[in-house]
Amino acid sequence: MSVRLLLSVAGISALALLLHAALLAAEVPGPGAIVLIVCFALAAVLALLLERPIRRAASFAAQLSHGELPPRLPETALGTIGDLFRAMNRLAEAHRTGLEERGAEKTETEVLLREMGEGVLALDSEGLIVRVNAELQSIIGAADVVTGHAAGTVFRNPQLVTFLSPATVPEEGHTDEFEVFGRTMLVTARRLPAGGIVAVFSDMTELRRLDRVRTEFVANASHELKTPLTAIRGFAETVADASVPDADRAAFANRIVGHSERMAAIVDDLLTLARLEDRSYTILSQRVSIRPLAERILEGFAQRIEAAGTSVTLAIEPPDLELNADPEGLRQILENTIDNAIRHSGSTELHVKASERPSGSVRLSVEDNGQGIPAAHLERVFERFYRADPSRSRATGGTGLGLAIVKHWVEQMGGRVSAESSVGQGMRIQVEFPTL
Repeated sequence: MSVRLLLSVAGISALALLLHAALLAAEVPGPGAIVLIVCFALAAVLALLLERPIRRAASFAAQLSHGELPPRLPETALGTIGDLFRAMNRLAEAHRTGLEERGAEKTETEVLLREMGEGVLALDSEGLIVRVNAELQSIIGAADVVTGHAAGTVFRNPQLVTFLSPATVPEEGHTDEFEVFGRTMLVTARRLPAGGIVAVFSDMTELRRLDRVRTEFVANASHELKTPLTAIRGFAETVADASVPDADRAAFANRIVGHSERMAAIVDDLLTLARLEDRSYTILSQRVSIRPLAERILEGFAQRIEAAGTSVTLAIEPPDLELNADPEGLRQILENTIDNAIRHSGSTELHVKASERPSGSVRLSVEDNGQGIPAAHLERVFERFYRADPSRSRATGGTGLGLAIVKHWVEQMGGRVSAESSVGQGMRIQVEFPTL
């Protein structure tokens, strides 16, 4: 069996000094030997005392190397030890400052990634996900963090996975559009200096939808204006023909007037929509009595209502109900919703209602018992020129802009508008204004 003894260098030095002292004492007679032993003993004690601050400084440095922030060393010591402790404290302070700066930068980066409207994805050189911000996390629909997974296990689009592969990303990066979980995303991928790539996902879904709406609007507006223009041209050429009897000329002239009035109505409605979409446009706000306004509008439709054999019910509760609104806007809201019901429903009953809600809001509704429209069309009835049945709607002579104007006026006055319908069950347009 063997025994191993471990001593520090200072301890070994102290023992060596004592050993030398003993050997010298054996050779030096009398009091000199005693003095020598004492001197060497004091040297050993001094060596042991020197070991403590060195051990303390070594422990301090070890903690710093592990990223820890140890308590400051006392700076009252004199000489080299004091200089060492002060240098170690300055080193620790610089380390602490660096940690704080990196922590602040990390926090700022986290906030930036969290609050930015685009999704951010970082992949390492192997194509594994190392970072995903909250925006992209919500698009992915994953409740748990997906870091550590390959991009192919998260994105099911093979073209996108290839696009994000670090091996395919050029030095200058590249950009393309992809369908990502049902949304149109503009993806830009660039290489990272340390390897891997970073990709930014910009949601283009709404922008592409607006592009489609704009394209459809231009096409629809052109078509709606071309129809009466073509008719006007045809009738005008006929009227210009000298062989046409005078009696027929008058009929053709009346048709020209009718189509020109339709064109004027379309242009007026387009100008109304343009005015309402102008952010600088200011609407009026004054007390408007609902019953007299509704009665005047229904009186204007009396001939058409009678021709259609439709019975009308007007219910205003309380009878003297008033609303803070733009008078022209409220007139157009009621007029267009009533016109829509008469023109397109084929109903035998028409109910116009207004009531004050317990919350203080005012609810207006126009309801018919006509043929209604499929539920799939309800989300689009307030779009410009949208028609659930294009052939039948155009035959009735409407501009296709009435409900779009209703929606814009309601939103300008801080209200909400909705449509309820099903085939064979009629339709109800409901408007709710926030306060009296």
